[in-house]
Amino acid sequence: METIQFEIDEISEGHGLSFKKGVSSSLLDKDFGAHLPNGHEASYKRGQSIGNKLKDEIAKLVKKPS
Repeated sequence: METIQFEIDEISEGHGLSFKKGVSSSLLDKDFGAHLPNGHEASYKRGQSIGNKLKDEIAKLVKKPS
């Protein structure tokens, strides 16, 4: 079993959902950023960055068919 770890900078109070929407957008290839509160775009983009890294790491662990 593999472990995937990331260091995440502190998330501003009240920005957690925007960050998680960014992660979800990247993992699911779907845009969840249409209804972000004002000023939350940076948290959303940080989440997208982590989501992209996570997606890449997961892809490395997927077994290739033999």
